[in-house]
Amino acid sequence: MGAKVGAEGWRVLSHWMPFFLEEDQADSGLGGEPAGLEWNPRFIQIRDESLGRHVHFAQQGSDVEAVIAVPEDTADADRLLSVLRTQPDGIWDPVPLALESDAATPDPQWRAVRRVQEQPQLAREWTTGWRRGASIDQRRHIADSLVTVLRNGLDMSADRLRFTAWSLDSPETGTYGLAGDRPSERDAPVMCTDWADFEARLAWALTTLPWDGVISISTPHPGPDPCFVQFLHGRQLFNEASGWDVAGLGASEFDRRMRDLGWSFAPHSVPGGAALIWEGPLAQAGYNPRLLGAPQRTVATFREVFTVRHPQDLVFRAFRNGRRRDQDMRYLDLELGIPRDVR
Repeated sequence: MGAKVGAEGWRVLSHWMPFFLEEDQADSGLGGEPAGLEWNPRFIQIRDESLGRHVHFAQQGSDVEAVIAVPEDTADADRLLSVLRTQPDGIWDPVPLALESDAATPDPQWRAVRRVQEQPQLAREWTTGWRRGASIDQRRHIADSLVTVLRNGLDMSADRLRFTAWSLDSPETGTYGLAGDRPSERDAPVMCTDWADFEARLAWALTTLPWDGVISISTPHPGPDPCFVQFLHGRQLFNEASGWDVAGLGASEFDRRMRDLGWSFAPHSVPGGAALIWEGPLAQAGYNPRLLGAPQRTVATFREVFTVRHPQDLVFRAFRNGRRRDQDMRYLDLELGIPRDVR
């Protein structure tokens, strides 16, 4: 039965992939007021929920680009490269790999390109795609190659594929017949049930976080100043946390636990030092998101440092800077599954 379901999943993906991102957002049935963004490309991610591997599709001007990452494991990377080498010429290209030493050369970009052309095993990402409006035969040819690489090169399984679509302005609905990653499209309970559920919901919310969007998750008011973890999507995905004075651990023990989870003390992050802030690694949302463990680190911080018992003991705030559609990101009331802070 599993193989049958898997085969059907690959057929669905092969059938619909040539139509990914062909229309602009204004034509995609989203409606509503203008986004207020001068540039608002659309994205699709298809990931294997078990392995975490994914392919990212992006509108790049008149092109649709698809990017895959090379696995860290050497054997898995070799497997991917061997499958890529069997694909028809002209479909796949290694993404240029820049090194710090290139900055001292006359043409650093060309050096980064030549490096992976001459030694493709050094590439950390590969890309393919098509011109929007290209013939359906050409798009299907590339889609077939993509499916082969996902299935045989990255060992992704069709019955574990999860679909997400969004733009810089908002998440989108619809899954082209694939299983959705959006909580409401995978029939998640209205209320978040446990920490694993919350981690999955937060991962989706950060992946699709609109440009200039803020999500702040905290212990509720009234009462002591809250422990919080918050995110801002600017040029990168900024992530910070605070709450040492109410965690009951003492400053040195609090700092040790935070550093063990990947946070770094950043007293410069608040003018005048009015609050003590810890920063997470700079991640990326929007184009080809790289969350760098932010959902897992957030859950661990609330559980192990702030000793929060259950996700329902948290509240969240969400808003966008500037004049934007859905200023308060009301869709998160359903998707995060925890109460909104009503302060």
